[in-house]
Amino acid sequence: MQTEIFTLCDAATLDRGKLNILGSFDTIWARAFPLDHPMCAVACKLRFEMGEDGRHTLEISFSDPDMRPVLDPLRREFEVRMGDRFSHSHAQIWHHVGFHLEQPGEYYFELRVDDQVRSRIPLYVTQVQQ
Repeated sequence: MQTEIFTLCDAATLDRGKLNILGSFDTIWARAFPLDHPMCAVACKLRFEMGEDGRHTLEISFSDPDMRPVLDPLRREFEVRMGDRFSHSHAQIWHHVGFHLEQPGEYYFELRVDDQVRSRIPLYVTQVQQ
């Protein structure tokens, strides 16, 4: 299994097999803390190869700089059916309406597939000078 896409973005949609991503980012600038960030999305696209068909679990978590959870993890089960193809893709979107950030630092979104870490992306939360 390969992780083709794993990104934090302003919005994402799935339409007839297409993953549409708007405004991929990795940094938030804030004047003061705590900070309430408005809606965002996390999008991922996975590629499975021959022999990897069957049931799988996907989990996305969001942690603060001390690796404490900021949000409850999203956990989904799905099935890959290869058919006569050599590979199969699976896309998933996680929309979240706002989250609370206590301090600046390096936060993390982590992607696990079948309980194995497959990708981790940072979210840099930076305080700007007045």
